Amino acid sequence: MHEKPTHEAGEMPVPDALATVSPRRNGRSVYRMVVDTVARDIVSERYAPGDNLPTEAELGRQLGVGRSSVREAMRVLVDKGMLEIRTRTGARVTERETWRRLDPDVVRWTLDLRPDQKFLSDLLEARRIMEPPAAALAARRAGAADLVRMETALQAMSDALPSDIDACVEADAAFHEAILAASGNPVLWEFEIIIDAALRTAFRLSTSLAQSYGATIETHHDVFDAIRLRDPDRAMASMSSLLDVAAADLGLRSDLA
Repeated sequence: MHEKPTHEAGEMPVPDALATVSPRRNGRSVYRMVVDTVARDIVSERYAPGDNLPTEAELGRQLGVGRSSVREAMRVLVDKGMLEIRTRTGARVTERETWRRLDPDVVRWTLDLRPDQKFLSDLLEARRIMEPPAAALAARRAGAADLVRMETALQAMSDALPSDIDACVEADAAFHEAILAASGNPVLWEFEIIIDAALRTAFRLSTSLAQSYGATIETHHDVFDAIRLRDPDRAMASMSSLLDVAAADLGLRSDLA
C-alpha cells in the first residue's frame, strides 16, 4: 500500500521524465503527455480520491504546457471517470468505483503502476465469465476463416517458444481474440482489452512464463480441436483449464480467480 503524500494544491513537483521534454511538441502529444502524467499520479495515489488537483494555470506551469492543453487533458480524464470538475474548487479525483475500468488507458495505467492482487483476480474472474462460454459458442459458429486465424496464432505461439516470449504473448492474445470473434457475438469482441491486459500482465509478473506457455500449448490445441470438431462442452472445459493455469501463473487461487 502506497503511503499517501501530503501536499497543498500547486506543490506537485515536475516529474523527472518531463524535464527533458522539448517545448516544441504538437498539440496532441502535449495533451496526451498531460493526460498520462496526471492519470499516473491519480492511479499511484499521489492524488487520492477526494484530492483537488492544482489549478489549470499551475499544472500548465509545472508541466511546461499551455492551459488549453491542460484543459483538454482534464476533459479526457473526466470522460474516463477519474476526475470531476467543480465550479469553485476545480478538478477533483473521484473514487475508483467511478472509473471506466474497461477503458484501454485506465487498464494500462492500473497495470503499469498498481497491479494489485484484487485487480488481477477481477481480470481473471471476468475472463472466466466470458471465455469458456465464448469458446462453446465458437464451437457452434466458427467459420473456416475463424479456424485459420486460430491455427495461425497457435503456430506463431509454437514458433516463438522458448526464446521470444513477447511474440508468444502477442500470438496468445490473437488466439483468444479469434475465439471471441468466432463466437459471433459482437458484444464479446469489446472484451478483447481484458484478455490483452491480463496476458501482458502475466508477461510482466511471471518469472517462468516460457515454461508455462510450453506446458499449455497442448491445452491451447485442445481448445482449438474442440472448436474445430464442433464440441462445445469440450471447448468450454479446455478453456477453463487454460484459465486455471493463468491463475497459477499470477499466484491466484483458481477457485477465487
